[in-house]
Amino acid sequence: MAQMKTNAYPYHAPKKYPKKDLHGRVRMLMMQYKDFKRFQKFYVNVFGWDMFELPEAAGGAKKGSDKPSLLIATGPSYETWEGLNPGHMNVMVSQAEGDVNTPFPSMEVHMDEPFANTINNVTAHGGKLIGDMPAERDDWMVMAQVHDPSGNLLSLGKCPISIIWEEPEAGYDQD
Repeated sequence: MAQMKTNAYPYHAPKKYPKKDLHGRVRMLMMQYKDFKRFQKFYVNVFGWDMFELPEAAGGAKKGSDKPSLLIATGPSYETWEGLNPGHMNVMVSQAEGDVNTPFPSMEVHMDEPFANTINNVTAHGGKLIGDMPAERDDWMVMAQVHDPSGNLLSLGKCPISIIWEEPEAGYDQD
């Protein structure tokens, strides 16, 4: 008797991202803090995470701010590093102006399509854009927040086409 092959996801094969298209990939988690020093000590001392200040050009606060924007990571990291380590996840952190948001994922979208196409697809499938449609930029990532049909918050980002993915540490498209 032939054995039936089982798969945890029987209706969808695991996705292999094609070169230069990371659409839908969760890139990082987004978190906020109220008390920077307390937040920093917790994640560094409890989990041993790397933590450093983001440059202003990468969505960070002004250098030396007492409310810095950070990148913390479960493994070695810097703001342009793409990890190969299993379980590695970057976390972008900012100071909360009001209530602290529940952590939410930040995801890549198509680099070679207008950002509006992705937002239109989100709304066509029951999601909702939060705020205004951002203008396309050539010099840095275009970002917007959306709610999925269940109300979950997602941050969507489109890297400029000038970003290259051939760095040896990237490796996401290797077999």
